[in-house]
Amino acid sequence: MTEKFMAILNSIGTYPPNFVTDFSIYRNCYAHALNCMFEDRDYSVYSPGAICATFNDSDVMNDSVDGSYYFRDDLFIKLIKRDCSVLSIKADCCNFDSKIEENAYKIALTYSKAENDFHFIRQNADGLWSHKPGFGNIHHIIKSQLIPYHGESHIEVYGAPYRVVEIMKLQKF
Repeated sequence: MTEKFMAILNSIGTYPPNFVTDFSIYRNCYAHALNCMFEDRDYSVYSPGAICATFNDSDVMNDSVDGSYYFRDDLFIKLIKRDCSVLSIKADCCNFDSKIEENAYKIALTYSKAENDFHFIRQNADGLWSHKPGFGNIHHIIKSQLIPYHGESHIEVYGAPYRVVEIMKLQKF
């Protein structure tokens, strides 16, 4: 195992996560969803599939048609599950109303075709949903925010409608 992977593995927070304001410019919505506090200073691991690739020292994008990274529901769900498996996290698809165990929580993968952007939100221990807008830079610090979500098929992120693609239950084992 690489030193970087061990740092990622050791920075997974408790399950279920509590809401914390995250001012790090080195974490994005995917890191927030996974409850991972590792600061990705070279911006290489917080895209679906990249954590698994870091662990396995391989290219996990072979599932795409031309090697490019584009949004496809089934591919992203597969890549999220791969990342979770190497982090000792069980990831199962569920729905908004699914009951979950004490040491588990839900995340939602969303997508905006108009913005050509995907985004993650997570349900915290108190039942409220939160998200962290993407990576920031020194001049534009971005923090975690609560986001209203009550099982709708779309949510508003950055002022645009994002379709809820999949809800997943994450549980550390």
